[in-house]
Amino acid sequence: MNQSIESLLGKLIIAGFRGTDAPPSSPIAKFIQNYDLAGVILYDVDTGLGNLGSLNIQSPEQVLKLTNQLQSYANDGLLISIDQEGGQVNRLQIEYGFPACPSWNSIGNQNDNNVTKDFAKTMAQNLQRHGINLNYAPVLDLDYGETSIISHAERCFSSDPKKVANHAQLFIDSLKKQGIISCGKHFPGQGSATDDTHKSYTDMSKTWTKKDVLPFDSLIQSGDLDMIMIAHTFDSKLDSEYPASMSKKIISDYLRDDLGFSGVIICDDPSMKAISDHYSLEETFEQMLNAGVDLFCLGNNLNYDPNYIPNCMKALRNIVSDGKVKKSRIHDAIQRIDVLKRKFNIHG
Repeated sequence: MNQSIESLLGKLIIAGFRGTDAPPSSPIAKFIQNYDLAGVILYDVDTGLGNLGSLNIQSPEQVLKLTNQLQSYANDGLLISIDQEGGQVNRLQIEYGFPACPSWNSIGNQNDNNVTKDFAKTMAQNLQRHGINLNYAPVLDLDYGETSIISHAERCFSSDPKKVANHAQLFIDSLKKQGIISCGKHFPGQGSATDDTHKSYTDMSKTWTKKDVLPFDSLIQSGDLDMIMIAHTFDSKLDSEYPASMSKKIISDYLRDDLGFSGVIICDDPSMKAISDHYSLEETFEQMLNAGVDLFCLGNNLNYDPNYIPNCMKALRNIVSDGKVKKSRIHDAIQRIDVLKRKFNIHG
């Protein structure tokens, strides 16, 4: 397959990588240039090592240098992304010299508009100052208490869909003012899950209700959501065969057609065991693309593989060349990503 098609496929990929800097000889520099990647994701801890600052983040000065390096390799502007929710999901930690960042749940417990605005403004300024333009937040999942994996980690704002939507809107607005893209997650609502999609198949058939989708619906109707992350959870009521991230019924029929979402749809990392233990790379990409996923977050930080990005590119090439995914589907996804980049003035 020729380079132009390969470059098109690279535009669908957010790549994780090892290293606190990115010289021209580094694998990530070559991937950005050779594959024309859509973006990268930054982590602070390498799960294979487990030490603070062992992956991409060690200090404010180092992060700014790294993001400038990464952007210098991109032809079309790079989405430099991070999971900065606060609390336990906090990559820019105080230990590295960044401002303290409380959990989304602690902000929810205060239920104060000004507190939420101040929290989001500080976070947004910190991201912007260090060259990060996409944050995988806010979490729109409802709080189900201690039995919930996400609630237990203090990642949920409230059990009240209206409170979640109202404060998420304030959060998103603060990020937009600093030129930061936000991403609502995890559609169709993962709050009731008692299993962890990082580690295992996660079935919410007995616990998910339509109430879980209300914060997403509210923010879609108000026009606030530019990007939504799809969960790897399974619910037989919504799709009896596939988890949400692979489901045409959930993504195209429900999220696109019924709720009217026209922005970018990104999947949670497909290397999570809820997916990778059950499907090959080619099966995963084929099903997700045909279901309606536009962008893939390939974090490569659960079981690090130096060949993960090339292997993903190979799988994508194969399914396109075999006609399993139409080129029009690829172009459709890229168009949405390009519209988002232009909206936030991300360009080469």
